[in-house]
Amino acid sequence: MKQNEKIQTRKDEVRFKTSDIRRIIGKYLATNVLRTWNEDFVDDDTGEVVAIERNEILFERGKYIDNDLATEINFYLQSEDVKEVEVSNQRRLAYENKRTSLYPFKISATIGGKRHNFILQAQNIIKAYEVATDYIELNFTQPFDIVGIKLMDRIIILNDRLRKHVEAQEGANEEGEESNDGEDQRNDTKYYKVEADVVIQSEDEEEPNKQNYDFVVKTRDVDTAKVVITAWINSKIKERIEKENEECKVVDISILAASPFACNAIVEKAFCLAYKEQEESY
Repeated sequence: MKQNEKIQTRKDEVRFKTSDIRRIIGKYLATNVLRTWNEDFVDDDTGEVVAIERNEILFERGKYIDNDLATEINFYLQSEDVKEVEVSNQRRLAYENKRTSLYPFKISATIGGKRHNFILQAQNIIKAYEVATDYIELNFTQPFDIVGIKLMDRIIILNDRLRKHVEAQEGANEEGEESNDGEDQRNDTKYYKVEADVVIQSEDEEEPNKQNYDFVVKTRDVDTAKVVITAWINSKIKERIEKENEECKVVDISILAASPFACNAIVEKAFCLAYKEQEESY
């Protein structure tokens, strides 16, 4: 890079939408140029006419707009197949994948000089940071720094309600449930990371299917963790039977490894959902 060549960043980008051909020459397409139209079809079940939006990519993002391309774009603008185009002074081809589901993240933070670890769910690392800072601001009183964010893609977080239900069946208290502040008062529980092989067989399978899972669960010991995991597996099998009308059963659950997991809290899913962006429809 030449010394006098200016470094370009997003802060230098000029991006805008327009239908004025004179303004787009010498720029780059910032998004794909789509031709959009509607098609009607009859729903076989209801007999109603339903309109479906169709899209065709005419020109791909990142393409340099010279006079020839501007003329082609103008043709679609004049025919009203295209309403406007979005252009930029920078050629940007890569784009971040849009995740619509929630994924588990481990957040490490120093709060008042002490290290804390949290597990939460978010769509991406930016949302994970936002959830973590919100949670810490509400639940702590000292200054903090976020020092680490790690995606734990394969981890299944077993919710606290399921654990309490299992432990209640074993006599957590006489009423079969814990008080609201019981979690803070009890000191016989800890977080465990458990790796398990789960063998499931459906009625149309000759050989059972073995799958490997990683769990994070807060409970008294590894034996109780296995009971909680079994309860989760059984609930998923029940959902599968109801949804697919297919009989299946758990043949075996084997704990391959279990160890204490450094975690101060699992942020409730309801809290995390407040930061979930809805999927855009095109």
